[in-house]
Amino acid sequence: MAGTDSIDLRDTSAWTRARYSRLGVACVVALTLFTDMLVYGVVIPCLPILVIDRLEGDSTMVGFLFGCYAFGLLLATPVFAILSDRYQNRRYPMMGGMLGLVISTLAFAMADTYALLVLARVAQGVAGGASWTIGLGLLADVFPTKKLGAVMGTVLTAHTVGFALGPGIGGALYEYGGMEAPFFFCAGFAVLNFLAILWLAEPKHNHIEETQDHVSRAQEEIDETTPLVDSCNRASTDKKSLTMIDLLKNWRILSCVLCVTVSASVFAGIEPALPIHLQQTFNASASTIGFIFVAMVVPAFLAPLIGHLSDKIGRQAISATGMIMMAIASPLVALQYTSIYWIIPPLMVFGLSSPVTLTPVLPEMGETVNEMGGAAYAQVYALYNMAYSIGMFIGPVVAGLIMSAADFETLMIVFGASLIICSPIMMNWGAVYRRTVAFFRRN
Repeated sequence: MAGTDSIDLRDTSAWTRARYSRLGVACVVALTLFTDMLVYGVVIPCLPILVIDRLEGDSTMVGFLFGCYAFGLLLATPVFAILSDRYQNRRYPMMGGMLGLVISTLAFAMADTYALLVLARVAQGVAGGASWTIGLGLLADVFPTKKLGAVMGTVLTAHTVGFALGPGIGGALYEYGGMEAPFFFCAGFAVLNFLAILWLAEPKHNHIEETQDHVSRAQEEIDETTPLVDSCNRASTDKKSLTMIDLLKNWRILSCVLCVTVSASVFAGIEPALPIHLQQTFNASASTIGFIFVAMVVPAFLAPLIGHLSDKIGRQAISATGMIMMAIASPLVALQYTSIYWIIPPLMVFGLSSPVTLTPVLPEMGETVNEMGGAAYAQVYALYNMAYSIGMFIGPVVAGLIMSAADFETLMIVFGASLIICSPIMMNWGAVYRRTVAFFRRN
C-alpha cells in the first residue's frame, strides 16, 4: 500500500475499496473476536471430562485450568496495547496473535498431561490478548465516538455467538471424533481468520490539528462505507499522552473496570462449574453439556439494540441493570430441576445479562478517553481486557474451590450476592442527585 496519508480509491475495484472500508474493519474484527471465543468455548465441555475422568483430577484443578486463559490474557494485554498505541500499527500484531492462536490450539490437541494443558491454556490467553486489545482499538480508530455503542454492540455479538457455539461444537466433536477433533477444527478456522486479517489494509491516520473542528465534525458524518484512509483522525499528534495510571484516576473508567471484573468473574465462574453440575446431577454427556450452553447465545443478538439504548438512555444505568439481572439469574440457574432442559430459561436470562452489562462499558471508556483529550484507545481497551482477565481468573478458581468444599447452589448464591453488592458502582450518583433535586423543585 502507498505510503501517503490519503489515497483516492474512487477509480479502484470494489474489492480494494472493501479492504480500506470501515465495514471491512468491523467485519474482520468481528471475525477475530468470534474465532477467539469459538476456540475458548470449544474446551468448556471437554476440559472437565478430560481432567476429572482421564487425569483423575478434581474441580479445583478444573477451575485453575480455566483461569489460566485469563493469566495469559493479562500478561499479553498491556504489552500489545502499549506497542499498538506507540507505533500506530494494528494489523501486524493481530496477525501475530491469530498465528499464536493456531499454535496454542494445536498444542491442546497434543497435550497428554495436566502441565501441558496449563501451558496451552496460557498460550491461548496470550494470543487472545492481541485479538481483543488491538481489535477494539482498531474500531475506535476508524469509527466516530457517537457510533461506537452501536458498532461495538454489533461486533460483540460475534464474540458472544462464538462463545456460545463453541461448547456445542466442542462437545459434539469431542464425543464423536475424539479429543483431538475439536482442536483441529478450531486451528483450521483460525488459519482462515489469519488470511482475513492479511487481506485487510492497515488504516492510515491523518494528522489533523485539533483546532480544525469543522473537519472533525464533517468526518463524524461520513458514511460507513467511506474508505477509512480518508476518514481516520484519531491519532492526532497534538493529543496528550495518557498512561494507564492516568486513565484509572478517572472515576468513570475505574467504575467500568470494577464492573467488568465482577461481571466477568461470575460469567467465567459458571464455565467450569456448570458442566460438573450437569454431569453429576443429570449424568449429561459432553455433547449435551455443550448444547445446553447454546442457550446463552440467543440473547446475544440483542447486543446492537442494547448498544443503541445505552447511547440514548445512559450507559452506566444500563450496565448496573445488567449486573442486577445477572444477580437474579445466578441462583435460578442452580435450582434443583426435574429435567435438564428446565435450566435453559434461567440460563438465557443469565446470557442476556452479560451483553446488557458489558456492551455499554466499551463505548463509555472510549468516550471518556476522547473527553480527556488523549490518544490512548488501545490502552483503555487494554484496561477492559485486564479487568476481564482478572475476573476470568478469579471466577473459575473461586468456583473450583467452592465446588470442592460445597456445591453448585452455594456457588451461584455467592455470585449473586457479589453482583448485588457491586452493582451500585456503575451508577452516576452525581447525576442521580441532580435529577432528584430537580424533580422535587418542579413539584
